[in-house]
Amino acid sequence: MEIHQSQTCKVGIRMRETHSQAEYIGRRSELIAELFLEDLKPTFLSRPTKDVGLDFLIGFANSKGGIKTFGVEVKSTQQPISSSFAVDRDSYRRLANSNVPVCLIVVDAKQNRLFYAWPGEGNGSLRSKGSKVEVPITEINDDVRVELLRKMAG
Repeated sequence: MEIHQSQTCKVGIRMRETHSQAEYIGRRSELIAELFLEDLKPTFLSRPTKDVGLDFLIGFANSKGGIKTFGVEVKSTQQPISSSFAVDRDSYRRLANSNVPVCLIVVDAKQNRLFYAWPGEGNGSLRSKGSKVEVPITEINDDVRVELLRKMAG
């Protein structure tokens, strides 16, 4: 059995590569966001099988018998969040110009708090910080959750 540098072997079984703390925090944030999205009772919630720049696709039945589909991108942080969140300029441009509406969900992984924004929607006064764009975000509480659900499932 061949053993690669980044892998360890115990009793002939190849072990996974170790993950960084940032990867665990990112995965935890995606799980928190996924639980929140499932709680919205969508018709479907799926994770793309390839990296398409979105973490989830979510759909809600509309009044005409169709499905309203949205993309969801999850970002995570352990830093306190203010009224905006810095996103890479190219990522922001991709999210804002997608052919489906995209909801950006920012998760404060330390405090289990969620925030959201609709890139490209009403963001005419974005501030730039080098290669980053400061996106205004709103904390998700019970009232905002209802508003968000109304927009998606409307």
